[in-house]
Amino acid sequence: MHLIKSLMFGCGYLLLSILFLCSGSCRRSDQAADAGEQTVAHIPPQLQANGLSSLPGALYQSQASSPIRWQPWTKETIERAKSAKRLLFCVVAMPQVWSCQKVLNSLSENAEVVSQINDNYVPVLIDGDASREIGLLVPDLCLQIGKSVQLPLFLWMTYECDPMAWIPVQATEDPGAVFATSNEMVGQMWRDSMDYVLKNSQMDNGERRKKFLQRKLAKVSSDEPAQDAIRSIRKLVSLYDPLSRSLDETGGLFPASSLDVLAAAAARPGIPEDLRLRSTDVAKSITSDLVTSAMLDPLAGGICISRKRGSWALLNFSFDCSSQARAVVSLFEAYRATGDRRALDRGLEAISFAEKEFSTADGLFAIGLATPVDQEKWMWSVEEVEEVLGAEDAAWWIEATGMKGLGNIPLEDDPDGLYFRKNTIGMKSTIEEIAARQSMTPEQFRPRYEAAKAKLLAVREARLGRLPRDENAHAGATWRMASAYASAFSVSGNEEYRDKALALLKRGREAFAVGPRLRMFTKDAPESIGAGRAFLYALCLQAVLDVAAVTLDESLYIWSDDLATTLAELFIGDGFLKECPESAVLLDLPITDLAMIFDDSTSGLISMSESRLAVLGRPLVAQLSGLASPFPLYAVERPVSHADLILAIISRHFMVSVLVGEGVQGDLLRAVQELSPRMVHRQLAKPDHKVPPGMVKIVFSDGAEKTVSSADGLRQGVLPENAN
Repeated sequence: MHLIKSLMFGCGYLLLSILFLCSGSCRRSDQAADAGEQTVAHIPPQLQANGLSSLPGALYQSQASSPIRWQPWTKETIERAKSAKRLLFCVVAMPQVWSCQKVLNSLSENAEVVSQINDNYVPVLIDGDASREIGLLVPDLCLQIGKSVQLPLFLWMTYECDPMAWIPVQATEDPGAVFATSNEMVGQMWRDSMDYVLKNSQMDNGERRKKFLQRKLAKVSSDEPAQDAIRSIRKLVSLYDPLSRSLDETGGLFPASSLDVLAAAAARPGIPEDLRLRSTDVAKSITSDLVTSAMLDPLAGGICISRKRGSWALLNFSFDCSSQARAVVSLFEAYRATGDRRALDRGLEAISFAEKEFSTADGLFAIGLATPVDQEKWMWSVEEVEEVLGAEDAAWWIEATGMKGLGNIPLEDDPDGLYFRKNTIGMKSTIEEIAARQSMTPEQFRPRYEAAKAKLLAVREARLGRLPRDENAHAGATWRMASAYASAFSVSGNEEYRDKALALLKRGREAFAVGPRLRMFTKDAPESIGAGRAFLYALCLQAVLDVAAVTLDESLYIWSDDLATTLAELFIGDGFLKECPESAVLLDLPITDLAMIFDDSTSGLISMSESRLAVLGRPLVAQLSGLASPFPLYAVERPVSHADLILAIISRHFMVSVLVGEGVQGDLLRAVQELSPRMVHRQLAKPDHKVPPGMVKIVFSDGAEKTVSSADGLRQGVLPENAN
């Protein structure tokens, strides 16, 4: 048994003490060897100061003035650690995870912890969103020690980049205490026998590498993906609990991809009718639950992505641009499937919110820095609303938002009564319903409605004070917003959204593309920090195809070809889809992204794009397609974690494609544009398609075809035969 591995599982003093005793003779021998071979440590001057100030990105900038001498995740830092003969103390964090800022700030405010970190380690801050392979390693490390996935992660590594010990930090824990307990054990081991730690950490990481390789080589792909996708959709709808009004296994997150799957299955030719009907019912229920919940803020319009407990009432109240844009697209797809106008309205409000909160001076988008806030500052008592709005307007507001005198936080979410008499607010009624109760038309009532929102928002903003604003343009957030704009145009017909999508793609390409390669930030950064990972290329490819779908712009399809080629060149590993390009690799592990953990998976995004490009006659390189497109058997039982891959299978095996004939315009052209950008493939007809001028041909996966000449004919033609 390795002492290092036992520490990972340990954090128990008794177990650790026994292991020290059992391995004493071996370690004394190692100590003796060390004594003869040890050289004098040299502390490079770069390690004597915080080294983050020159790095782009919200996470790095937020800690650039920290008294902890944070260093960047670079080859140079590792070499300096070797010179100093120190372990790396890494904190893996993400800017969009609110608990990360809480933990980092807490560490910085603890003088004793700061001293321990600076005097004994080379502290390294790692953005697990930008350096995504490290973020993807977190779940495996947490699983290895029997902990739930949580960020941030404290990770001790040797200067040979082998993980030695780690522990995820819960938001409710004292980070200083967590560090102190682990530091005592880790530090003692390093002081006792540096060579022993190096050898065993290297051995453990070698075993980890073997396991990763075995996992990727295992045969897990389905031989009948279409039928297994149907089974996985049936499993997904079974996870909806009508009593708790929630979808099991979503982990308290906004169920964006699951909602996408339900919306697609609800109106897809080839899906069994009973499953279509059940998918429609569940999509309607989830959509109604979401749009009336506090997750969709009725004051500012933002979408709160995660909840604290079992209901939608008690939330984390954190926002980031990528999640806003991702949720917006899902709300629009839900609107298509259910006809619930509230989903459309809330999605458009969220776009306005993202433009206000996350747009940067250079016309791009930042991801945002999720900052912990006092939850009560987001909440309201009935008396507070009455004081702000006055009795008359407070009466309809309280009714419309479901506020209660004793508070509306369920007892199971607040068993200690911390939020007694407090309410979170979600708009339960439409403006038409509220106006009718006031014997007014919606037009007459709207100014009063907007004035009430503005008054309450002003009070809340005063409570919250000035929150940090992220001014760092972020490629992922920018590509997500381009997709959101394209989707907004398709459902609303507002050409401003189409124009914004095109303009944003152009600015993004100028800012984030360096030749054929992509980078995460507009400013130069070391490759290990700023080089685009496979996920970023896949996200960009999705955005380009989304905008091309609503514009039919041939130049965008050419760009998609270039992106697909670069993807294949950079990210095809030895039989697997690697996440990190070779130029950015510091940790020697075959890390790939096959499941939705923090976002869509890289393989899911590429698989979806592959299905779209294949219909257009622009298939991916065969090897890349073979790595990304297979449907894993385990997705049948875990549909929430693999909803993006399920969606790709629906797109591929239950295809609907439209060929647009020459001269199509007016209502028919608008009907083409309003089709789902991702789920209905479209292209300009070529001569061999034999589409009459002014008409549109619909092609299905079974080879059936329909030719239509009217907007209504197209809208009805893409639906199943017996759909309403």
